[in-house]
Amino acid sequence: MRWTRRRVLASMAGVCGVSGCLAAPDRALPTTPTGRWDQSGSDAQNTAVSDVTVPNRGNLAWDGGSGRMLSVVADTTVYTVDNDDGLTALNAQTGERRWQTALNLNLDATEPVGVSGGIVGRQLLVATPGRLRSFTTANGDKRWEQDLPGQASSISTAVLPDRGIGLVDFTYRQKYYFIAFGTASGEIKWRDSALRIGGRGLAVFDDHVCVTGTSETGKDVLRCLGLSSGELLWQHEIGTQDQYSTPVCSPMGVLLGEGTDIVVYDYADGKQRTSVELSNGRVRDIAVSDGIAFVLSETGLSAVSVPDGNERWSLSRAPSRHFVRGPLAVGRDAVVALIHTDALGCPSVVAFETADGTQRWHYTLGDDLCGQFWSRPILADGAVFVDTSLHTVAALGDLSPQG
Repeated sequence: MRWTRRRVLASMAGVCGVSGCLAAPDRALPTTPTGRWDQSGSDAQNTAVSDVTVPNRGNLAWDGGSGRMLSVVADTTVYTVDNDDGLTALNAQTGERRWQTALNLNLDATEPVGVSGGIVGRQLLVATPGRLRSFTTANGDKRWEQDLPGQASSISTAVLPDRGIGLVDFTYRQKYYFIAFGTASGEIKWRDSALRIGGRGLAVFDDHVCVTGTSETGKDVLRCLGLSSGELLWQHEIGTQDQYSTPVCSPMGVLLGEGTDIVVYDYADGKQRTSVELSNGRVRDIAVSDGIAFVLSETGLSAVSVPDGNERWSLSRAPSRHFVRGPLAVGRDAVVALIHTDALGCPSVVAFETADGTQRWHYTLGDDLCGQFWSRPILADGAVFVDTSLHTVAALGDLSPQG
């Protein structure tokens, strides 16, 4: 599979044989992965950026756990949920289990992820349907737990270690809830339930908590709450979002994908600051690094300067072939995208140079781990971790194609 700038991409047929599929035996990564990915979006701003080096090759090292949690990485450890619904700590280099703690979730194997985590210092916060818990990262001992009101169905967690605050969003009985809690004890500080079912996550900037969802009038809105108290600062109607697109907070403002545009809203009053139209179809996911928005759309990937709208580079496919879902992550020198096209039976993990979009490597998940990706790729120095819908965390690194 070869991506080229400003022209239709070559056919992806047969790529599994070129790059290798998930059939290699477990093996260790060549070096110990370092760096932190403390929550599903890397940080509370949901930028999906980490100051780490993406490996020069991306071949399978090991797979383990179950991927039923939106995995997080810290202190050379990958935290996930295993097949028996146990919270599990895996050695990031070898995949060996360091410890496991029972959660007794009884998760439906056919349902999407219902568990998410966040790391604050030496504790791992885990949100599950109906409960919020804290564990010690060293051995999995439980520190505290807090019941959540109702049986949540779609959960994500954001943590702000310097503020001692965590945020959880979930749905219950046609309402979209947001709860702020103290990370030291789990004490709930405030809650907001003004939106209906259909929220798409949250992002935080300074004292602003930005969320999207459907209002009581049935309109898609961007809602901004105060971090300390949960008071409503402002709320504005927005254009239609892709179901996987979440808000991203940056110094420039709140970035949203609305149709084929990136729209930037001001933190002070929610007014639109700028809008950038893209040429690759509906926006699926955005990652932001140093004023550059990396955008995966239905038929392509692009790097755009915000707010001036200048396009740094763009990759595109034939309009008739769409991405099914493709979260992004950005390292120091490469963008990693999870791409599932109509032309492939299995998704691929692809790394591109941030400077000009040149393809660095790709890896296609074969029959052993075929299916959708649950979440965006997770980056550490020398490794890329991906969660798949067959409930496995796979570690890719600078290894030869064969074990």
